[in-house]
Amino acid sequence: MKKKLPVNITKKALKKILEIKKQKKIDDAYHLRLGVKPAGCGIASHRIGFDHPTAKDEVFELDGIQVIIEKIQLMHLAGKSVDYDVVDGEAGFLFRTDN
Repeated sequence: MKKKLPVNITKKALKKILEIKKQKKIDDAYHLRLGVKPAGCGIASHRIGFDHPTAKDEVFELDGIQVIIEKIQLMHLAGKSVDYDVVDGEAGFLFRTDN
């Protein structure tokens, strides 16, 4: 039984992830990692990148891509959406809270 990914990844973000994976020739042994990194004063920044899974990770699948999230970080990412957008001429991934 497949586990439901607790994070929504928009079609636009998924398309960009696949483009990056292809451009950088990232091997299938690497999974898409979503995470949270403490930034001090109770603030956290979100992370996205490619990494190898560890025993601390929960593994999900989305359209043929393996997505990993460290188990302890699942609650911090639940209900978030990952989007890709261009804002003021700068492109990047955005984590938003779903309503």
